[in-house]
Amino acid sequence: MERKIRKGWEVFSYFPPVLVRLLAREKVGKSSVRVLSDEEIAIRSGLAIETVTEVSEQLNWEDVPIGIAKRFCNGCNFDFFDWRVRNSAYALANGGSFAYLKCSPFWKSKYLPLLKKYINAKKEKVFN
Repeated sequence: MERKIRKGWEVFSYFPPVLVRLLAREKVGKSSVRVLSDEEIAIRSGLAIETVTEVSEQLNWEDVPIGIAKRFCNGCNFDFFDWRVRNSAYALANGGSFAYLKCSPFWKSKYLPLLKKYINAKKEKVFN
């Protein structure tokens, strides 16, 4: 299998806001992760919680101003320019487990609908 190297703006297309939101987590201990809440992302990014929620639903970056996109990604602990973050995210996007989301009390009300939205858009090739 040939390895595909994505460069520049193609990386942004591969990681739409909805996926960045699903990947918003932080390490807990050596091998565990914890999903970040919208409130935590808002605090970390300096964005209003409504903005975090709105950006989280987007299937592409087209209508997200670059300054908000940058702050949203920072709040989500997602750095497009760090190859370690990208490699981990590629693995999850390509069949990895989002099991850490199931530990959240908001799994059924928030994360499952977002995950379904992302998976359906990926099937329909809305992005990439």
